[in-house]
Amino acid sequence: MDENQEEDLSIAEVIEAPQVGLTHVAAHICLDILDSARHRRQLYVGEWLPEPVPDGTTTEAPTPGRASVTLGRSTALMVVLESLTPAARAAFVLRDMFALSFGEIAAVVGRSPQMCRNVASSACRYVRDRRRQETASDVHTRVVTAFWAACDTRDLAALVSLLDPEATTLSDGGGKVRAALKPIHGADRTARFMLAALLQYPKLEATLQSVNGKTGLVLRHETTVSGVVSFHVQGEKITDVWLVLNPDKLRSWNHC
Repeated sequence: MDENQEEDLSIAEVIEAPQVGLTHVAAHICLDILDSARHRRQLYVGEWLPEPVPDGTTTEAPTPGRASVTLGRSTALMVVLESLTPAARAAFVLRDMFALSFGEIAAVVGRSPQMCRNVASSACRYVRDRRRQETASDVHTRVVTAFWAACDTRDLAALVSLLDPEATTLSDGGGKVRAALKPIHGADRTARFMLAALLQYPKLEATLQSVNGKTGLVLRHETTVSGVVSFHVQGEKITDVWLVLNPDKLRSWNHC
């Protein structure tokens, strides 16, 4: 079979099974984007976080007992996915979301079917373990509500009590606005960082809002969203605080 015949066969397969063909094309495009993104992040200023996504569910903070809307792709999950290599991430998504066979995945990512099986299985276990650590939505909302109440009243002790002793805070300013360039570790340091940041902006207003399907905080200065905070809650303690301040990543919040 010559090159033209192979090309005709490939086109025929796409026409015969458009969903499979389009999935392959989209996956290849995504892999190219992921590879390009990894290179760009090497030059990124400070910590990099995935873009927070609004869903339009808003209440004034603090408002206890407000359940968040589950979209299935929380910030915690996206952070986990970002830690995977492009090939591992593609293998996981194609297997988990599109139910492609390992042979089909191998054709997309350029690996052997056995290697794709190993990579996808490892990624699935990693993501599954992270999902098991997530608390129920109502508990998550209650903890986040209490977190903001402690911030709003500048209650350091209450704030520390809500944080896991090994809590980590990442803030993403992208070099566009002031943000911590390195992770902040520990409950006390995280609490003091949040209070110090709020003291710099006394007119800052906050609302409880669903961020990537989990209750988070949206920070506004006058009418402009200047920050979005999302959390990972395990048990009844906050283990991770993700603060996105980069205005380029907040455009959807200021135009929705």
